[in-house]
Amino acid sequence: MRIHCINRREFLAVGLALLTTRGAMPERIAGMSLAELRDDYHDRLFNQYLPFWEKGGIDRQHGGFMCELNDDGSVASDEKYVWYQGRGIWVYSFLYNNFGRDKRWLEIARQGRDFMVKHMHAGGGKWNQKVRRDGTVLEGLGANVYGWLFAALGLVEYHRATGQQEDLDLAKESLWAAMKKYDDPNYTDTHTVQYTELDIDPRGLRSQGHSMVTISTLTNLLAQHRDSRLEELQRHHVEMVMRKFWNPEHRIVNEFLRHDYSRAPVADTHMLTGHTVETLWIVMAEALRRGDKKLFDEAAGRVRRFLELCWDSVHGGFADGNYRVGRGPDYGVKTMWAQCEAMIACMMVREQTGAAWAREWYDRLRAFTLKVMPVPGHGVWRQAVDRSGKDLKRIGVSAKRKDNFHQARYLMLNLLSLNRMLAQSGK
Repeated sequence: MRIHCINRREFLAVGLALLTTRGAMPERIAGMSLAELRDDYHDRLFNQYLPFWEKGGIDRQHGGFMCELNDDGSVASDEKYVWYQGRGIWVYSFLYNNFGRDKRWLEIARQGRDFMVKHMHAGGGKWNQKVRRDGTVLEGLGANVYGWLFAALGLVEYHRATGQQEDLDLAKESLWAAMKKYDDPNYTDTHTVQYTELDIDPRGLRSQGHSMVTISTLTNLLAQHRDSRLEELQRHHVEMVMRKFWNPEHRIVNEFLRHDYSRAPVADTHMLTGHTVETLWIVMAEALRRGDKKLFDEAAGRVRRFLELCWDSVHGGFADGNYRVGRGPDYGVKTMWAQCEAMIACMMVREQTGAAWAREWYDRLRAFTLKVMPVPGHGVWRQAVDRSGKDLKRIGVSAKRKDNFHQARYLMLNLLSLNRMLAQSGK
């Protein structure tokens, strides 16, 4: 199939066409009408989540976003990470672009963009890893390029809001700089390896997580801007996710491969299930951009498989961490971000295909998430819980870190899906 860029109106038309051919929407999701669920998410986003961030998470003095907050919203640490800044810029740019073009959201995104570019860009599309609140550099380029990719993600969405060519150019420069470093056989992805049980040398590994962020950034970029080289890069990463990281022998997705994309023996029975489901809905979004129904359905089918494979039938919840063939999922860690990503996937499938299984899994995921993840009196949810639903501190992650991306993205994307479904039902 020849891949081409389509505009937003065509993108939505593809989804509505799939919807029309695959069945009508249900009257209720999660025990609520579509309008009731839409109103619930609107309240959670605008009256709970965003007001929490305005207490201390947005740096009004210097610009940018604080990474660690106390439960009352006050600042717990003055350190700022580049991936956090890129994510925050994306969130507030996306708010502006999709929810009324409120200039307050654009101003927050602008201040974050200006801080990140002034204090964290090291030149040539490369980014410093960590700075103080005032921009003083604490850590240079770092071992991995996740921060560079998230900087690009934020800049692309900000460009959608402003049309500033310099931001699109810097996003593209950052993508190519990240790809160059990632393609070095000595590149080290220490960020992802720390969350696994694998005793593996991280040098030269290929990581599903890198393809995930790259695909997400390019889907948005290519919807705005034609670029044949970036189209080819996108085809490559989608192909690697669906054909190389996919392990047909075990019917799982390996998180790590060797540098040449061959199996790494110590990692061929291992999967990071949360990353996998997140990556699959991002592939589904790319399939909608392309108008590729076959790719969409293939990715959706894998989402269903992994939810069935890793659901905790005793305590509930998606066991999203380390899965090992022969041993199964690790039920002891259930992260908030992965429950959110699974709900994005299920809502997307339900909207585009009308599949009953997606609604059923969405209902389970939402019920579990709202039972254990919210912190009473606060709009930002806890990071993770153990198998029984008690608060859990993750290895290598500060207990003060508050999520400025996954929860917001889930709420916003679900709201947009519900609005489209309501509009379609109205017709």
